[in-house]
Amino acid sequence: MNRIAVVLVVLAACAAPPMGLGMGARMPISQTGHSVLAGSVGMGAGPGRQTFQAEAQGQFAIARWFALEMGGVYTQLAARSGGKEFNTLGGFPYVRPRFRIDRVSIAVALSGFGFGGGGGGFIGGVADAQVGYGTGTWSVYGGAMAHGFELVSEQSLETSSRALRVGGEYTTRVGRSRLGIAVEVYRQHDDLRRGGTRIESQFMAAALKLSITSPEFR
Repeated sequence: MNRIAVVLVVLAACAAPPMGLGMGARMPISQTGHSVLAGSVGMGAGPGRQTFQAEAQGQFAIARWFALEMGGVYTQLAARSGGKEFNTLGGFPYVRPRFRIDRVSIAVALSGFGFGGGGGGFIGGVADAQVGYGTGTWSVYGGAMAHGFELVSEQSLETSSRALRVGGEYTTRVGRSRLGIAVEVYRQHDDLRRGGTRIESQFMAAALKLSITSPEFR
């Protein structure tokens, strides 16, 4: 039972550093008051590191200059260095306001929570900022992310990550929906600890993301 509880806590609090929160800077909504739903899957790779991520979100155009994105992300991480292995997973809900000036936008995603009791607990949080230029079809963007997580239990777990990234995305219409592909490049620093195992590394990595976006609806 203790092992099951630990797994559930890690999943809920995102021990695995995500490959950013939210999608690119494309502007999929043409009218205020409309919304879209979107989903994506991605794979990232760097020296001794592989990441899988799945994400779902909704975007709501509240004003010409402001949209609100809400979603959730699930991440799996496998890291290896010096004969050590570190595998973990996690999930995070998030809220991401996006401010627009013509085709330029700034988006900031925040999420965090914790729980404690009985001599143990966890705390985790992530912040992600993005600046980009986009149309309804494509976008280019850059951003930064900071992530931290700590679990106190019989087997302690602590992860932290800082990353800078640049990327671009392109979409094409399929029926009334749009299919998209994004390529991102990261410069990242991770510090991963579980019990007596620690992997600390700074590296360059790349990711490929595939997405689908629904038609606009009111």
